[in-house]
Amino acid sequence: MCIAQPRPPAPDPAIEAERQERMRAETEQRRRAKDERVEEMASKRKKGTGIRSLLTGQSGGIGFYNQYRDM
Repeated sequence: MCIAQPRPPAPDPAIEAERQERMRAETEQRRRAKDERVEEMASKRKKGTGIRSLLTGQSGGIGFYNQYRDM
């Protein structure tokens, strides 16, 4: 025997519209924050284009290091 589960009442349209607007605003805010983080990371990776950046950069560059160069 199966007993039917009572359905919850339908949400008020005004409350539902407010909830949808709040969710849209939060999604937009998250998208902007993500875009800012991506831009920040891209600018960090672009910095440094000299001989010293090969030694101190994020990608290493140890293959370009010559310990006897300045002797």
